[in-house]
Amino acid sequence: MLSKGSVLLLLAHSTLGYRQPYEYLEALNTFGAAFSNPEGVFNGSVPSPLSPDVVGRIDAITTFVGQDLNAEFLFGLFYQDTLLASTTQLIGIPTGMTIQSAVVEPPVVAVSYISDMAYPTTNLTVPLQIDMFMAFDDDTMKVVSYDAILRRIDDLMAYTSPLLAPQIAKELNSTSTNVTELTILKTAVDVCAVSSLYCTGENQQYESQDACLDFMSALPFGESWQGGMNTGWCRYIHKNLVQYRPDVHCPHIGPTGGDMCRDRNYLDVTSTVPFNQTLLSYNSSYNSADMKGITDHGVQQLVKVQTESVSMTTVAFVSGSL
Repeated sequence: MLSKGSVLLLLAHSTLGYRQPYEYLEALNTFGAAFSNPEGVFNGSVPSPLSPDVVGRIDAITTFVGQDLNAEFLFGLFYQDTLLASTTQLIGIPTGMTIQSAVVEPPVVAVSYISDMAYPTTNLTVPLQIDMFMAFDDDTMKVVSYDAILRRIDDLMAYTSPLLAPQIAKELNSTSTNVTELTILKTAVDVCAVSSLYCTGENQQYESQDACLDFMSALPFGESWQGGMNTGWCRYIHKNLVQYRPDVHCPHIGPTGGDMCRDRNYLDVTSTVPFNQTLLSYNSSYNSADMKGITDHGVQQLVKVQTESVSMTTVAFVSGSL
C-alpha cells in the first residue's frame, strides 16, 4: 500500500504496448504482501511474485539465480522454523511493508519500501528501508530481475544489537555484557544447532557439535555488508535457509562456506551485471552517446524496443504532503 500522504505525479501520457501504471503498483503491493508473509509464500497461500527465471541481487549478500533460491532469500530468510522460533534472532521478522516512493517506467520500476522488522522476544520493532530496481515480465507481472539495496543496514545492526544483547545473554545463560561477544556466541549456537539437526549424512559439515562451536566462535562475525563473504554473519543468514534444501544450503553454514560464504573480489562484484533482463528504462530518444558504457545485451534490448511504436509513461510517488 502507499504511505499516507503520498502524491501521484503523472509525468507523461499512456504507454502503448505495456501494462498500465496501476498494474505495476499492484505488482509492487503483491511483492510487499509476500515479503510481509513469508510463511504464506512457502505454504502456497500467497502466490510467489517471482518469475521462474528470476535473477536478483542483494547488495549486502550476493546474487541469486532462479525462483527457488530467490524465494528462499527474499522470503524464507525471515521465516523461522520451530527450532529457533522462540529465541531472540539477530534478523527481524517483517510485519508490514509500505511503499515510500516509486517511479514506474515500464517494464522497470524503482521503489523504496519501508518494512517494519519485529523482534518478538524484546517487543522491538524497527523500520528497514529497502530500495529496489525491479523489471517485470509484462505478461505475468512477475519479477524477472531485481537489484536490492538494504539502506543503512549497518546503522540498523548498530541500533538493534545492543537492545537484543540482554535478552540473548539471558537465553544463553551468559554473564557477558559485551555486545560483540554475545553476537558471536549467538551466531555460533544457532548455526551449530541448525547444522546438527539438518546437516546429517552426506550433508554433514562438522565432525561434532563442539567442532562447530569452536569453528564458529573463532570465525570473525564480519560487518553488516559482508553477508556474502567468509564470515559468521553470512553463515547466520544462511542458517534460516537450510530447512528448505539441506543439500544446497548446508555447505553455506559449514567451514568452507560453499559457493555463498566466501571471499569475493570487489572489482569482479562491482563490474559484473548478472541480470537476465535489463534494468534500464526504455526511451525512444536513446542515441549512441546515451548508450556509451551499456553492455551489448542491454543495447540489444533497447534497440529491440526502439523498433516498436512506444509511448512511455512515467509515474512518480513522493511520500509526505505538499
